[in-house]
Order: sequence, then structure tokens, then C-alpha cells
Amino acid sequence: MEQIGIREMKASLSHYIKRVRQGETLLITVRGRPVARLVPMDNRMPAGIKAMLDEGLAAWAGGKPRGARQHSPIKKGYSIARIVEEDRR
Repeated sequence: MEQIGIREMKASLSHYIKRVRQGETLLITVRGRPVARLVPMDNRMPAGIKAMLDEGLAAWAGGKPRGARQHSPIKKGYSIARIVEEDRR
């Protein structure tokens, strides 16, 4: 969770509101001391993921996941169900 000073927050309020709308949580400070937390209104994120973000164990910029850069080829004669079943073993 990023810490933002109140003066910086006031100077760039629309920028920080946009970040919060994308799912980020911001900690607002006055003279280096935390005084408030700015969180999205509609927070559909599971509590475990939110805790990881707050503790800095994970990062998210609010965008959609991009997925794998390379797709694995499917062997001829194999169905998707069979491949998933083999991965579960």
C-alpha cells in the first residue's frame, strides 16, 4: 500500500482518485504519520488477496491479467479434458 502525503494528495487528487477507482488502496499521511486510508467503494477483491496487497507481498496496477506470453501446443489426439486431468495428478 502506497503512502501519500496530504499535500501531495491535494495537489494531484484526480490522479489518486483514478488509481483508487482501479482498485488500489492508498494510505494518507500528515507529517509522515498515517491518518486515513483511501479504498475503492466497490471492493470485490477477496480478503486474502487484499491482505497480500496491503502487506506488499503482491502488486497490482489495476489492469487485467495479460496471461502467459507463450501458449503450449496441444498434442495431437489429446483433448483439453485429458490434458487437464493429467495436470491434476
